[in-house]
Amino acid sequence: MDETALKIAAAGLCHDLGKFMEFDLLDLPADFRERHAELYQPFHRASGQYTHNHALLTAAFIESQKTHLPPEFNPPHHEPWGEGDPFINLAAGHHLPESSPWRWLIAEADRLASGWERQTGAGEKELVAPQHYRRTRLAPLLAQLCPDSFLEPLAAGQGRDLAIPLAPLAPETIFPQPLQGSHGDAAQLYRDHCAGFLAALRSLAHQAESIELWLEHFDSLLLHYTAAIPALRAGDVEPSRDVSLYDHARATAALAAALYLYHKQTETLTVQAIRDQQTAKFLFVSGDFYGIQDYIFASGGETQRYRAKLLRGRSFAVSLLTELTADRLCRELGLSFLSVVLNAAGKFLIIAPQTQAAKETVARVRREVNQWLYEVSYGENAVGLTCRAVKAKDLLAGGFRDLWQAIGRDLEAAKLDRLEAQHFGPVGNYLEQFRNDLSRPLCPLCGKRPSRLAGEDDDYVQEVGSCCKICRDHIFLGANLVKRRRLAIVSLTADLHDQQNRLLKPLLGRYQVLFPEGRLAALAQAGKLLRLWDLSLPAPGEFSPLEITRRFLNGYVPVVQPEDRQDPRLAAFPAEELEPGNPKTLGQLARQALNFTAQPGRYEGLEALGVLKADVDNLGAIILEGLPAEKFTLARLATLSRQMHFFFCYYLPYLLQKERGFRDTYTVFAGGDDLFLIGPWSNILSLARTIPVEFARYVGQNEVLHLSAGVVLAKPHVPIHQLAAMAEEALEDAKTGEKNALALFGEVVSWPQVNGLNDVRTRLETWWQVGWLTSGLLYRLNDLIALAGEERRLLKMGSGIYVADLACCKWRSYLAYTVGRNVALNLKGDARQRAVQEVHQNLAAWLENYGSALKLPLWELLYAKRLRR
Repeated sequence: MDETALKIAAAGLCHDLGKFMEFDLLDLPADFRERHAELYQPFHRASGQYTHNHALLTAAFIESQKTHLPPEFNPPHHEPWGEGDPFINLAAGHHLPESSPWRWLIAEADRLASGWERQTGAGEKELVAPQHYRRTRLAPLLAQLCPDSFLEPLAAGQGRDLAIPLAPLAPETIFPQPLQGSHGDAAQLYRDHCAGFLAALRSLAHQAESIELWLEHFDSLLLHYTAAIPALRAGDVEPSRDVSLYDHARATAALAAALYLYHKQTETLTVQAIRDQQTAKFLFVSGDFYGIQDYIFASGGETQRYRAKLLRGRSFAVSLLTELTADRLCRELGLSFLSVVLNAAGKFLIIAPQTQAAKETVARVRREVNQWLYEVSYGENAVGLTCRAVKAKDLLAGGFRDLWQAIGRDLEAAKLDRLEAQHFGPVGNYLEQFRNDLSRPLCPLCGKRPSRLAGEDDDYVQEVGSCCKICRDHIFLGANLVKRRRLAIVSLTADLHDQQNRLLKPLLGRYQVLFPEGRLAALAQAGKLLRLWDLSLPAPGEFSPLEITRRFLNGYVPVVQPEDRQDPRLAAFPAEELEPGNPKTLGQLARQALNFTAQPGRYEGLEALGVLKADVDNLGAIILEGLPAEKFTLARLATLSRQMHFFFCYYLPYLLQKERGFRDTYTVFAGGDDLFLIGPWSNILSLARTIPVEFARYVGQNEVLHLSAGVVLAKPHVPIHQLAAMAEEALEDAKTGEKNALALFGEVVSWPQVNGLNDVRTRLETWWQVGWLTSGLLYRLNDLIALAGEERRLLKMGSGIYVADLACCKWRSYLAYTVGRNVALNLKGDARQRAVQEVHQNLAAWLENYGSALKLPLWELLYAKRLRR
């Protein structure tokens, strides 16, 4: 990695730190301002004052916290860090770059990240007095998206009455709140925020061992403390208070590093060349992992063993492969992790220098990564990598939308030639890989790859006679993700003593994975520790320490609790499967869908799984059309992408963990803009009604943004790939027509209707409990629903109902007869008449309003009340 490129990227990351620093908390001499103002702050002649106080506070932070920062940030003069200006001058001097090309790297990247046209003249003006900046709150960007925004400017008000609260990142604080009253004691809020950040800074790991590892931990800390701070807090903030300080800093870091490497490699590191916006200096490298669902839901094995662990391991492996492909690209290009500006749901964007060497590097990495994937997946999976040369002017106001559309077209074209047929042919030595000494030469878990190890040779696969290394590694990942908080990625040359607790086939042929307990300081010191992540989920009401990088890659997985060992519904399962802390099996989840009755050992309900698949409707089009061209900027896109991703990868696992009724839900994947969940069928139906409500709250009740979902019910022995196919088909059904709907039991119902039908279910259940309804009546109601549904279908066609089809109109008379004969048989006289009248009136209205969709509450009740031993 280029040392100076890392220095430039770090300066870009830190350039606006002063925006939430409080001077009196930094423990500096009182004359620090006077001695350093002219070094970092422009002077406004008209007012006779220095402006941009945050630049001085950035320098104050770096100076005051030197004992808690890596030594490279404040090196002795005889041991400078990289080339160019001192780090403190790079980070704090971007508003006063003068004649230094090094400072201009940060200044230009700062402007390009924001999409601002460069201002002429000496200095820049702040239009709002500094004492008011603390009252500015981050506007929720998702609440403002509107496809007609180019006709009706967002300044008209959509989402402007909401704000993200100023608080460290937590599941409860990422939701917008009313802007009015959100300020509180603004000065004290900022002071507490700064104090919390400074306290957490002191505990970051690897300060002395590895600057890059420490920077990743520091970046994670910044995410927690600056994601809720607007990048622009003074001046005309209203149009621009929707970009977070964190995402602006990350975009600035990536652009600055690419600028430096471009000008270094082209020998044009001058102020004039850096400010030239007509030359293509950036290479936007886009990545997309193809075949995600084929990878996760791989079929063909002859055994159902380890299904839950395999599912979780495969899903996590996809995330790791995407992360590590981006990591390898950055390392080969001489860049740091800070050059990855977007990364979610199998897609990423890296900003590199626009040079021939960089293009050749991308092409080589693409071939090598896909060669590895070809060898393990036989062509089912591949990574698409595309390059697009970008000029600085393409990032300025009005130009970035066209660039983003072009990048999308590049990825679509790459998908058509994802295997690059000229580089890949038959799988070599496939037959020679089989071991004839194994009982099952073909892996029984995937049914594709040759078995390479015997079950008795490995602790993780003892229940099968043999398996391939890839499936064993997926089980290894799936087993440890629920038991360990930390994951380490190390180089192949790292000295690892435990042969069992690591991958048998390192990812991409270069990366080893283990689940350690400590900080691995020795490996970090030796340069063998590449990443160290905390994968633990956010606990309700608890703020976790941030000594290492927090990554939200690990979805929620239900595990056996001590009380589950006493659950009579699970008595038939082997004792070893009920060890506390073990992931629950799909069979256990289905069994826990049963409900207890008053009679011991007797249950009611359906022993089945529910599978929920959902995603955001039309998100790509809404992103492109939902912002005016002048507001479509790199930093704003990064903010929008991260905020959408966080609902699925950060808040949803928290919701499953927090709500008792959802704790048995298995997250197969959740991130980007979609989710796939498995659990007891009754829990899944409840969750399917809850998620759209929470999502609407998250996007500030923006009616443009909504979800469609498909839910299917299945027995636990149904193969995973079949469950996935059924859920995908249901989701496709939900997306027919106007979308914003749920597909369940063969019906497609809008979410407002779903809420109304849930009220119907509650009323039906009440009548059942008081003895007004019998199971026979409920089953006969199915026939009436079919007739009413057919009537509604014919009437919607607009051509009336022909004589041959009039039978469907008989449901009203059938209903009156059925209700009169079967309702409230436990009552007599006027009481029964009132009950019959209430049931008849409501059922008639529901059949008129909902037609065949009335089967949703009816079938849910029938499944819940089915009596069984």
